[in-house]
Amino acid sequence: MRKELQRFKSFLQEAKDPSYQQDTFYFTILISMHKDIGGSRDETKNDIRALPEILTVTLVEPEKGGVQRDLGTKYLSTLKIHTRKPKDISKEVLMKRVVGNINNLRGVSVLRYKERKPKQRQKAFHGAGSYVKRMSEGEYYQTAQHKAELKKDFKALTSGGPQKKGGAPYNRDNDSDPDWESAPPGAPGGLEETQLEEVMKTAADLPEDIVIVVDRDRSLARSPAYQIYYARKGEEDRPLKAGDLDRAEREAAEGRDSIYGVIKIGRHVGAGPYRDTYLVTSVNAADGYGPLLYDVALELAGKDGLKPDVDSVSDEASAVWKHYDTQRPDVEGSFLVDAEYEYEDVMPPRHAAKGSRSDHLAKSYYMVGSSPMAELGDQLLRLDQSDAGNNDYGPLYEEILITLGDANDDLKTFGTQEELNQKIWKEDKHIHRGVKGALMDIVEEFMEGLDLDIDIKDVILTGSLANYNWSKFSDVDLHILIDFADVNENEEMVKKFFDAVRSNWNKLHNIMVKGHEVELYVQDEQEPHVSTGVYSLSNDRWLVKPNRTEPTIDRATALKKMKSFAREVDKLSSIYDNGNYESAFAYAERLKDKLKQMRRGGLETGGIYSPENIAFKMLRRSGDIEQLFSIYTQAYDQIYSLDQ
Repeated sequence: MRKELQRFKSFLQEAKDPSYQQDTFYFTILISMHKDIGGSRDETKNDIRALPEILTVTLVEPEKGGVQRDLGTKYLSTLKIHTRKPKDISKEVLMKRVVGNINNLRGVSVLRYKERKPKQRQKAFHGAGSYVKRMSEGEYYQTAQHKAELKKDFKALTSGGPQKKGGAPYNRDNDSDPDWESAPPGAPGGLEETQLEEVMKTAADLPEDIVIVVDRDRSLARSPAYQIYYARKGEEDRPLKAGDLDRAEREAAEGRDSIYGVIKIGRHVGAGPYRDTYLVTSVNAADGYGPLLYDVALELAGKDGLKPDVDSVSDEASAVWKHYDTQRPDVEGSFLVDAEYEYEDVMPPRHAAKGSRSDHLAKSYYMVGSSPMAELGDQLLRLDQSDAGNNDYGPLYEEILITLGDANDDLKTFGTQEELNQKIWKEDKHIHRGVKGALMDIVEEFMEGLDLDIDIKDVILTGSLANYNWSKFSDVDLHILIDFADVNENEEMVKKFFDAVRSNWNKLHNIMVKGHEVELYVQDEQEPHVSTGVYSLSNDRWLVKPNRTEPTIDRATALKKMKSFAREVDKLSSIYDNGNYESAFAYAERLKDKLKQMRRGGLETGGIYSPENIAFKMLRRSGDIEQLFSIYTQAYDQIYSLDQ
């Protein structure tokens, strides 16, 4: 027992340690297995399990989004890999290494792979004795306080009349009082979404001594999170709470409502259809005063959008969201998924089972044409202003910090640096000789692997590392310029060939130069290249010298474009996983053209800080572009290999 207690104590210490990081993670792979080469499916699983750093290997069934299909000579199978991550290696490098080892197994080919990120923890764990229960959006409606208030209202409306019997009002037997609970919309005593306007309080109904406070919620450290609550003027750091019985009795004696309430929202930073969207994580409010908090939260979320909790939504809260969807012209909703079978990804299963009746819970919502925060005037207080960096009531999307993946990585920004990357450049004038030599060696090795007699016109370094908007996440964009017409008169075919070759090369290699991964491109000499920084490695001079300018970033539009395109890639993945390879290939081609036109148009009209180019960079960092090109290549291969 002493040993077990010591182990649990060690676990608690790890949980309290902010530097503690989980050293295992999951990712999924789609593999092709030849029936006549290598072992059986179970034997292949055992072979994979025996590889270094792999802990478990499990099948992902179709009902959980996997593919398990017999193609005659092959099997297609989705596997979930649980792997141990050493401290000195990144997830991306480890996944590539594992995939490479799997590809070396006889008869096995990895078609695609992707990290399987866990759902965001809804309740923070702070160690033993520190757990504080947070009510979900659905829980507060059944609290003892809420039931007591319902009973009180019931007695006030149905007792104390002048008559002993018959008619209304009349005296009732108090012993017959029902054990009141909130009823769902449509049931007797329930709250219909069309009735909300009759009971909800507005800014005009708020007493002069009461304010609404917006503050950071630092209990959710992994994502931007806010709490919005009622407080007294002069005591803005103390939220009014439901349990203050003395205050409630005093206000009741004065004929005033007992006002309290807090709503918490947090932006989801992981993967999924609602990434970067704000979610309601908890709410507790007096009757009639909850909707005003929802309105403020809605405006605060801005163009990122606000949606209901994924795990728990009460019927009463559902009525609020349906009210937004059907009764509020100043609120717009945008579907997060394309079909009803995807509803479980964005809402609780109980509501997802209702299908189209739960449409309003499958959306994120945006405030348009009104400003509840402005209507509150001096009865709204922002305690988060020092963090937000501005003094107006503008939404959160005005922050230019773009966070993708780990929210603790605050260097993922599209702002400008004071100078070029000095590991690459010498005083912003010339490239370091060692860096140039390494890059030219890479080009030479790549071209020798092609075994083609091609005249290289130039080798250029471009992108953010040839500009002042670089970060530690920037790639080395290395472009090899040739004349496609010298290879073949069918220049479109030549382009597709080089796109396939370089895509495969980039997937198979993880070459780093001064901490930045090398991305290789083959470009037609005649193709226009729009960039504010272009350096010729062949001639050792700037073709386009960059200028440092402070950017104006329309983050809201960039996020909207990024999310829209990411949903298209998710749809493409579903088409491919269902085995519709020709449709997937055609759809991938359209998305490639759309992506190219979006970025080119943005660069031509707004430069590198255009919403279109920022969206492109976000898609690249999130892995969506890599997924698009992977499916494009794999679908092409499947079309021509299935009948063999």
